[in-house]
Amino acid sequence: MGSLKECFENKKNRSNFIPYISLGDPEYALSVEWAKALIDGGADILELGIPFSDPTADGPVIQKSYMRALAKGFSMDKVLETTKQIHAYKPNIPLVYLTYLNPVISYGEEKFFKKAYLSGIRGIVLPDLPVDAKDSAYVLEKARASEIDIIHLITPASSKERIEQIKKVASGFIYYVTSYGVTGERSNFAQDLKKRIEMVRKSLRLPICAGFGISTPEQAKSISAYSDGIIIGSAIQRIIEEKSSHVDACAKALHEYAKEIARAVH
Repeated sequence: MGSLKECFENKKNRSNFIPYISLGDPEYALSVEWAKALIDGGADILELGIPFSDPTADGPVIQKSYMRALAKGFSMDKVLETTKQIHAYKPNIPLVYLTYLNPVISYGEEKFFKKAYLSGIRGIVLPDLPVDAKDSAYVLEKARASEIDIIHLITPASSKERIEQIKKVASGFIYYVTSYGVTGERSNFAQDLKKRIEMVRKSLRLPICAGFGISTPEQAKSISAYSDGIIIGSAIQRIIEEKSSHVDACAKALHEYAKEIARAVH
């Protein structure tokens, strides 16, 4: 139910909106409320960040969200339980984790992927696990055994040779990084973004979802014209950072923002 493949196949004629939230920011019960607001606002897939102390691919907004979550204490079991609650709200919406290798290894790869699948996870992004890393084959094997796609990142600097390596193991969709550096809102993207995304899609024959820096409806509309999905994280986490002390107002702001982006993307 709610696989990534089905999600893209059922929506061939339009792009998907993929919002991101950091679980546990500022507490896990509120993460469920934020997720509901984004789903009701038009999310097609929801990306959930697992708090980690050294998030090398993330910019300051998401780094701060992780610090707020970790300050309350970290429990992978709590992460999984919160994920299950989100999944129960709309089981047809695929859930994707974004995390780093250390929390997965610490919990136990096989146990992690089995429980993640039962909690509604259908894909995982691991920015610090490149395709040629020594742990890559083992982690990929455990993910596949639990029917979870490992979603690979491709950047403007990825060579044709690297893309060919990824082609051998890629599934779900490709997370295309729209600009150099870490996550965060931006006003400019790589000049050849459209050409690169179309080249990667032709080579890998997978949906290509664009992320890193997208924040406005105008940006989302423009990039969704040639990508299969738009991923937005920092702009959403900024709303949570600024408004989470007033729960109803924060949920309403997230819902309205999601509606605005979904309208532009769809």
